[in-house]
Formats: sequence, structure tokens, C-alpha cells
Amino acid sequence: MSEINRREFLRQSLISLAGMTLISCEDPPEEKNDSPGKLKGDQPGKSIIIIGAGLSGLVAGFELKQAGHDVTILEARDRVGGRVLTLRDPFSDGLLAEAGAARIPYNHDLTLGYADYFGLELDSFYPQDGHYVNYFENNQSLIPPDEFLEGRPWPGSVKHKEYTKIIGGTDLLPKAFFDSLIEDVHFSNDVQFIDQTQDDILVKVSDGTEYTSEYVLCTVPLPVLNKIEFSPPLSTEKMDASNGDYYYAPSTRVFIQFKNRFWENNGLNGWANTDWPEEIWQPSWNRAGTKGILLSYLRYERATEIDQLAENDRIGHVLNRWENVFPGVQSHFEMGQSFSWMEENWSKGAWSSPSEEQNELYSSHIGKTEGRIHFAGEHTTEYHGWMQGALQSGIRAAERIHNGDYFGQLV
Repeated sequence: MSEINRREFLRQSLISLAGMTLISCEDPPEEKNDSPGKLKGDQPGKSIIIIGAGLSGLVAGFELKQAGHDVTILEARDRVGGRVLTLRDPFSDGLLAEAGAARIPYNHDLTLGYADYFGLELDSFYPQDGHYVNYFENNQSLIPPDEFLEGRPWPGSVKHKEYTKIIGGTDLLPKAFFDSLIEDVHFSNDVQFIDQTQDDILVKVSDGTEYTSEYVLCTVPLPVLNKIEFSPPLSTEKMDASNGDYYYAPSTRVFIQFKNRFWENNGLNGWANTDWPEEIWQPSWNRAGTKGILLSYLRYERATEIDQLAENDRIGHVLNRWENVFPGVQSHFEMGQSFSWMEENWSKGAWSSPSEEQNELYSSHIGKTEGRIHFAGEHTTEYHGWMQGALQSGIRAAERIHNGDYFGQLV
């Protein structure tokens, strides 16, 4: 892709989001515009404990702190980002790949707006050079890039050409929030108990430390919400959803690093769709160097199947399948690694994916405030599985806390 085309793509991707001034990454202004979720109106300062340093917790903490409130964020992991996870180790030559959120549709204004606000650079998600591969019923067919980019990854989606990505890794977005919250985020603090029967809410973590605040914002995914004991108990609907009645999608990615990008010798860009089904991505397509990464993106039944295999068997299984898609993979193999969101202790699933019946039963309950405990996360919005949903829900909860909203009886 030429430098001129890339600049044109970036220009069009960031065109005015609801009156926001375009911020050039090459020539940033001395003063930033307001953030997309800036809280309006002066309010008395409040104390808030936020559970989870994924995007919903980070954006809420960022906006609440900017508005003058006291924020404490408790994160069970040793990193920020939640299901935004960019892998750099053990890859070499500066290569990276996304284990979680990666592509950004052109109409996700909050995601693009915060990327713009923090001065993050974007590029097209899909390469605009080289042929794409379809491998179905043991037949390989090549798709010219112009034709592929006009298509859609699934029915109802935006076109391939309308997806962007953050250059340098999607995790640069949560890290940008974290830069303003370094002193407020406490890692390896998994919350075990929340008591809101007193004037202040009491929060206990696994090492015995106790925190108190006026409000709590809980952003943990539903499959792990049941790890926390609440007093008084949460609604029956929330707990039923947490205990398995609300489906989360299994998703596993297998990453293979190669000694060189051998597929380019055949005019291919390293991207493919197969009837396994799987998507094959080449996240190294616009990175310097000669080594390359291909990843197998597996969801639902295929993710569950491969999760039953040991690590080395997962890599071997994918390599064997790819020999028909990209002949020569075995001889160019260097190393491999997999990542399963079902095996991730603080997620237990890649994104919320409820059935129509589950959505009807629980959608009005899972994001509902209970007393002074608010809830956020992509599962509480219509943007299931997207950073847009996490950001939207975090801003919504921050607005409610900022305005002093609370609902329901405490006892």
C-alpha cells in the first residue's frame, strides 16, 4: 500500500466525529479538545471504587477523575485492558498480534474518538495489496484485493475496507487511559466481597485489604461476577445470567511465527477464510522486517474443539490444515502460541453472545443499578463484543455516578 493511499485512508477514517476537530498525529495541537465522554456540569466530588481495568472501567475512571471525583480501580490481573490484549512476547523482530479486540468499524465513534483524542495512529485493518485466499471444499480460490475489500466479514457488517486498527497495538488505547490513572489502579486485587448495607460501601479484596467508597462501578464480565459475594445479594436475574444463563462466546487464536513471509512470493497477502470455519489473519502485513505471523481466529464450536488439545497439538493441528491453504508452512515454521478466552480466569469467554431468548430475559437487568452499585461492560449494551460497547457503557455509568443517581432499596 503506498504512503499516499495510506494517508488518504487515515484522513477519511478520522473525518469529523460529531463536530470534533480532527487531530493530526503528525502535528498535535498544544491543547486537546474535550474527550468524547466528558462529563457535563459541576457536581460535588464523590468517591468511587471501580472493579475492573478493562476499557469500560478505564474510561469511567478517566472521565470521573477529570470531573474532580476520587477514583480507585481494582484489577484482578497484572495489566490493564481486559479483553483488549496485544501479544508481543514471544514474537521477535518487533512483531505483535492481537489476542482480543482488533478491528474498529468506521461508525464506532467513541472508539475512533478516543483514539483521536489520545493521538493514536490508525491504518486499514485489511491489507490493500496481494490476493486473499478462500479455501472451501478442498479448493483454493484467489480473490483480488479490490473485490475482497468491497465484501463483508459477515452479513450486516460494514465492508472490509471500512475497518481500521490502531498502529502499534490495540492495547495502546487502554494504556492511554492508564497514563492518567497510574496512581489510581491497583493490580492483582481480585474483589471477593461488597457490602452496601452501611453508609459507605465496603469492598474487600483477596489479600484482606478493605476499601470504602460512596459508589461502586462493577465492570467484570458476567461469567466471573459470581466470584464476588454481595450484601445484600444482587437481583436474581443478574445472578442467573452470571451462573451460566447468559452465553459468552468461546474464542481461541493460534499464532504462528515464520522465518519469512513466504506467501508473498506467490502474490498472496497472508489472509484467508476457510470452511473449518476460520479466519486467517496476517498481523505483520504492515510491519518492517522479513519474519511474519499468521493467526488462526477460531470461534464457537471450533474454539471449543481446539481448546481440548494440548498447546503443541493446537499448533500442529493448525499447521497441518494450513498446508492446503498456504503450501510450505511446515518448512518455514519458527514458533507458535495459542490463547483461549475460555481459559482466561477473569473473562471465561471472549464476548457476550446471548440467544434471542436470553437477550429478552436479561438485557434490561444486567446493566441495572442496584443501590449505589453501578454496572458496565460490553454485555450491558447492544455492541456485544466491541470496544464501542465497553466505552459506551463506561461513559453511561460515569454520567449516572457524576449526577448522583442510584436506584432500588439497599436492604
